[in-house]
Amino acid sequence: MHSCCYFYGVSKVAGHQLTVPPEVAQKPIASLSGYWLTWYYYSYSHVYKDILGLIQITGASLLLFRRSSLLAAAMMTPVMANILLINIFYSITVGAARMAAFILGCMLLILWHQRDALIELLWTGQPAESESTRKFHWVIRALILLVVLAQVIAGTLIAR
Repeated sequence: MHSCCYFYGVSKVAGHQLTVPPEVAQKPIASLSGYWLTWYYYSYSHVYKDILGLIQITGASLLLFRRSSLLAAAMMTPVMANILLINIFYSITVGAARMAAFILGCMLLILWHQRDALIELLWTGQPAESESTRKFHWVIRALILLVVLAQVIAGTLIAR
């Protein structure tokens, strides 16, 4: 499985994946399939493509060691979920969707296997807040919510 992550990551960084051939780039957008539209879109930003590739390469490297497999799975899960959704909803090849689903499934299995460590890290191992700090944080969260709601309402009214 990690060899697939290496393969796809290196393909992105080397420019073999998410690049559009000149003959496809010359076609009108309306004539392109979901596959080519997706590749066209992602080929626009070489930096984004390289970041995706480097995450896949780094994740594959971290999967080689038991002690870093949890970090690899946590890092790779959102990337692979995104790739799977793109493969499904933009009609990328069935083989690519299957591979992305397989890799995502493996990442989820690692996370499930390490769930006690994750729960400890994210919930039970967190220090308790003092009462004054808890009240202050509640006020900050309420202010953030009000600002976001005000922006949404203002944006909706301005857009009309």
